[in-house]
Amino acid sequence: MGKTPLVLASVTLAVLLACMAAVLAALPSLAQTATVTLVGAGDVARCDARDDEHTARLINNVLRNLTPDGTLPSLARARVVTLGDNAYPDGTRPQFANCYDNYRLSDGVRYDSSRPAWWGQFKGRTMPTPGNHEYLNSTDPTLKSKPYFDYFGAHNGFKLPAAPVPSPGLTKGKGYYSYDLGSWHIVVLNSNCDYTGCNSTSAQAAWLAKDLASHPAQCTLSYMHHPLYATGTGGLEPRVKPLWQILYKHGAEVMLNGHDHRYERLARIDPNDNPDSKYGIRPLIAGTGGDPGSGMTATNEPNSQVKIFGKAGILRMDLSDTSYSWKFVAVDGTANGTVMDSGTESCHGAPAGSAPSNLTAARSGSLSKQRIDLNWKDNSSSEAGFVVERSTTSSFTTNLVTSQQLVKDTTSYSDRSLKRLTTYYYRVFAVSSTGTRSAPSNVASATTK
Repeated sequence: MGKTPLVLASVTLAVLLACMAAVLAALPSLAQTATVTLVGAGDVARCDARDDEHTARLINNVLRNLTPDGTLPSLARARVVTLGDNAYPDGTRPQFANCYDNYRLSDGVRYDSSRPAWWGQFKGRTMPTPGNHEYLNSTDPTLKSKPYFDYFGAHNGFKLPAAPVPSPGLTKGKGYYSYDLGSWHIVVLNSNCDYTGCNSTSAQAAWLAKDLASHPAQCTLSYMHHPLYATGTGGLEPRVKPLWQILYKHGAEVMLNGHDHRYERLARIDPNDNPDSKYGIRPLIAGTGGDPGSGMTATNEPNSQVKIFGKAGILRMDLSDTSYSWKFVAVDGTANGTVMDSGTESCHGAPAGSAPSNLTAARSGSLSKQRIDLNWKDNSSSEAGFVVERSTTSSFTTNLVTSQQLVKDTTSYSDRSLKRLTTYYYRVFAVSSTGTRSAPSNVASATTK
């Protein structure tokens, strides 16, 4: 009899431990965030074509395949993105209601009962951006693009729900915004520079710099309608280069674009279209949501890696803590489509910029209040700050002390935590917004009395 309670207790404990292990195995690590998904394309809906219906069906299947029971995932797990030119040909009120969505503005009933799917079905999880066709609805400057902002904001006769877009994303005259998804920071820009401004002194550029400075994520993705670089020249928008420069400075990984009616993948590049495998931004162009376009023979873009013409399709981005993967899924008549391009890359974070130089160290002060004053030249325009390392050996292997991060543009520092009759060696690093250090400066030393 005495052994029975002990045996039962042992069995109970074993069952409890097994259950706990199963639960823990099913949960992601506390230090990790679950992979999240963006899915979408640009150049989407027309009432006189069917490709947008086929891409809407692909989006629906991607979303439902993310959950075990085939239901739509939470907004924290997946969003739909549009890369501009959402409603053809002119972004009017009826084109948004009838073609991008599927209802009549007059009474809200179904516009076309034969349509199997449409992009407006995902409006409640859609994070859009405007294209140039959104500004063709009127010649009146006060009305240009208004249907885009009204539709996604569910105003002035458009049906709920509104798109879950934070301010100022649905403010006419702006249309840029950001949001976080998983561990990623997502930045949505308005490349219609005639209406929002894209130069380095524009309100959009100032907003972007402030937004990225306050969101120093390891992984950042951006999208806007017009590409800065792509094959051909007719669809490029060189005026967005200042926005690219800000994104590059803060370590953005990927740029998604529409406008060009094809799929194209470029290598990682810097804002001057130079290959940069370490800190470059990778452009992915998917103007394939409803009008896949035709081929071209231009060869002007040296960093183009893949071009796919004449295929409607969607771009799927799976974003994890430290990496991302992409898939271009083309319409092929099946529920899941055909993956025609894919890849995976690690996040690189922000470049630290150039190393400081001309570091000098000089002792000053009385014996009881000695200090060593450092001065250096700032050679970087992209640093978030600086750190100073101090050691009692020139190899920095003994008594190593690192300062707190100093603010950007700093060129001097005073060290007061000193001992008498000691030689101290110093070096300075520029630090990026994601903590990446530059190469060190020259070494400077000074000796206390």
